[in-house]
Amino acid sequence: MKKFKTLLSLFLAGVLLFGANTLAFAYSVKDDPALSEEKIVKAYENVIDHAYANDIPLNLSLETFVKEFESSDFTDIAEYENTYYKILEKRTPAVDPDSSGSSKWYYNTGTSLPQAADYSKYNLLNTVKKGDIIYESKGGFGITGHIAIVEGKFYSSDQQQYYIRVVEAISEGVVRSVLDDSRVDEKDSSVLRVSGATDTVATNATNFCIGQLGKGYSIDFRKDTSPNEPDWYCSELVWAGYYNQGIDIETTGIYNEPGITPRDINNSSKVYNINFR
Repeated sequence: MKKFKTLLSLFLAGVLLFGANTLAFAYSVKDDPALSEEKIVKAYENVIDHAYANDIPLNLSLETFVKEFESSDFTDIAEYENTYYKILEKRTPAVDPDSSGSSKWYYNTGTSLPQAADYSKYNLLNTVKKGDIIYESKGGFGITGHIAIVEGKFYSSDQQQYYIRVVEAISEGVVRSVLDDSRVDEKDSSVLRVSGATDTVATNATNFCIGQLGKGYSIDFRKDTSPNEPDWYCSELVWAGYYNQGIDIETTGIYNEPGITPRDINNSSKVYNINFR
């Protein structure tokens, strides 16, 4: 456990500014001089610069950066800084072209099904249910991997078929989208179910996410839970949905990353994989 005081308490106690770019904290790191405030401030600035250079919508405060460092098992600031580079990736548009030149049709579809969904390969329609979590190792809209929550199965009169609809936070904001076999293959998807979650809990968690439709997209690592938040990132949204039902689906294992990342949820002991293949 680190001896570094939380930055929030530092600010409450008083923070002094010296010069243009130097921060002096109200408390020094007496127990471990190697964990100096200069090093962690520089690490924070490096992460912000990295996000800016790669067009990643990162809204990360210095307070949160330090708080996450304190709560982690890291003893080296450089190693902690590097975890952010592994989490963040260059922003991918919601309609990035595939090899054929067409757009990813399954994003931001609203309550309609713009084209026929493919369920010929996997048993998705008979397997997934409301509240299931979709983990995509190849997904990402500014953060490595992607998380969505299943809203349910719906019938499309236009396409004359049932399809699976999800709620997710992508670069365009919190939207409704479609899950089918093609998306599973393209995004290397897994279906996760929350252990011990009743149908009521799963429904309420999903409804929380539905209530956030139309909100913006931003990565901030603060672990927001309020329904009044103005923006979300993918895994934070779904985590908050279940957190508000009394279930914390963040991993507590050794590979816990800052904030709530898709990998954190995928590695959580509170979820298990559903076989749909």
